[in-house]
Amino acid sequence: MSIISPLFFFHYSPVFTFGLDSHSNFCQSCHAQFGAYHCNICNLWMSDDESPYHCEQCGFCRVGGRENFRHCNDCGMCIDTLLFDDHNCKAGKYMSNCPVCQEDLFSSRDASHEMPCGHAIHWHCFKELTTYDTRCPVCKKTAETPEHMAPTWQAMAMGIALQPVPPELARVVTIICNDCEERDVDRRWHFLGVRCLNCLSFNTTVERTTLTGRDAAAFLDELDAMDDGGEENSSSDFGVRPMDAS
Repeated sequence: MSIISPLFFFHYSPVFTFGLDSHSNFCQSCHAQFGAYHCNICNLWMSDDESPYHCEQCGFCRVGGRENFRHCNDCGMCIDTLLFDDHNCKAGKYMSNCPVCQEDLFSSRDASHEMPCGHAIHWHCFKELTTYDTRCPVCKKTAETPEHMAPTWQAMAMGIALQPVPPELARVVTIICNDCEERDVDRRWHFLGVRCLNCLSFNTTVERTTLTGRDAAAFLDELDAMDDGGEENSSSDFGVRPMDAS
């Protein structure tokens, strides 16, 4: 949520050198109104176009309308009332810098966004980040919800199924999922990614390569052959779930 920086100015008066009383919104001499909104705590005068309001818990004025925000004492931040009941409470979450632009989030004039992992980021920085990366810059977990990422993951799985790796380029790898943190061994590597079979995310990291080339291809084929459902197991390696028998 954004804030307003204190604004100081003086109204010229031929009678008083300084016609502005910090506790008043009117000139002591001519009674002219200085601003549609006035906060005598922050010494702030401004228009009311952005619906400013003073939050006693935050200690300064914010914009967006008091009726649209509710202060969370755990997060130490004003939260949108529509998101308040479902937001992820984490003490001191906003007492940090944006992981992209490094501006202080608590006192920033720009709106903040909470990622599924619980880390906060500027909304405009988040929109720019997701044009080239879907991971949180801090913890590398997926920055979008599973529902939002499902079409992307399925498209990647289909691309992998349509582009098998040649035997001479095959690899047997151990992966770690950045989202659910599960480790999986003896997986079939693909240059588009390796899907986690636990949470179905492609946000995985290759921890170790155990076999390469035709030896890897033969090993993987043998694993498939040892399984009675070898064909289904092979498809699950690419992240495509087999159809349930009816």
